[in-house]
Amino acid sequence: MKLFRSIFGGILVISVLLPMFLFLNPFLWGMRRAPEYIPPAKLEKVLQRMKNEINKYENVEIDTYKNEASVWYFRDCENTMLDSLNNFEIEISEVKSDSFVREKIEKYAPLIEKEIDCKCYDSLIFTYKIKGSEFASGFKIK
Repeated sequence: MKLFRSIFGGILVISVLLPMFLFLNPFLWGMRRAPEYIPPAKLEKVLQRMKNEINKYENVEIDTYKNEASVWYFRDCENTMLDSLNNFEIEISEVKSDSFVREKIEKYAPLIEKEIDCKCYDSLIFTYKIKGSEFASGFKIK
């Protein structure tokens, strides 16, 4: 009988501690990296073409890491439960010629808009810096 009690007590302790370890573990839930936006392959190709075209005259980097694409945002968007849509942000590193970059942005904005796979974004925002000053160009997504 004593053996049965100790086995039952061990099973009871394990059945309480195991779910606590799995679901309340701060390393599993609270300390995870924030989700970052991973662009689809077609959009990545368009951004790479834009980068290659700009890099013929200037050396720039193009990033989309500021976009927080969470599963909940896309679910709410699909179910039309959002009050307002987010902007899709594309950041271009430091540039030298404003007119050249604006020309490329205006050329590639419709292509990028077409390749964004979901319709959960309100507008397309390009940000870039010239000599320490930050500039932005915005396009409304149809």
